[in-house]
Amino acid sequence: MINYGELYYDHYSKFLGEPIDREMFKNNEEMPSIQILKYENVFEECLVYNTLGFSKYEEVVSGNVEVSMVVDGAFSSAGYILANALFYCIGNQMEIGRGIAISGIESIDKSFVQKYNKSAVYFTEPFAFPEEYSCVPTESEDKDGKILLAFFISQSEYEYFVKYGTEKFEDLLEEKNVDPFHVSRESVV
Repeated sequence: MINYGELYYDHYSKFLGEPIDREMFKNNEEMPSIQILKYENVFEECLVYNTLGFSKYEEVVSGNVEVSMVVDGAFSSAGYILANALFYCIGNQMEIGRGIAISGIESIDKSFVQKYNKSAVYFTEPFAFPEEYSCVPTESEDKDGKILLAFFISQSEYEYFVKYGTEKFEDLLEEKNVDPFHVSRESVV
């Protein structure tokens, strides 16, 4: 049997080094926990938050997936919000992948939304990482792991995404030269 936790952890170590911290999150006692590993010195003035254990929910979210989030601020909130957004996906049996957004962060951390004006988490393919970072090879190609990138978006960006879809939303971010790792950036919509 493939130990995905070990494979993902080794993959993270290869690209990011050793974590500086880890937090454990549980939705309830019956469900497996999700760890959030924190890495520094990957991107200037940013921390990288990586999940470990989300892949245990492969049957529920239709994919062997873990998630990375890079932020230049909100260090005390990012991991907690990310874990809760993923538990929301699990609880609602949402298929996770590029072009998924979870709104309602204000119900998780109201002060974060007030301070940063970001009320949703958007999931997409990783960028700014080496190309091979997004795939975690296993002995069985059809069981390879995948890494998604999550970042915070504003309510108006979320509404634009819902109205126009993934391609137009990501094109807009690229056109406006948005740095999604910059948590306190202005909304582009």
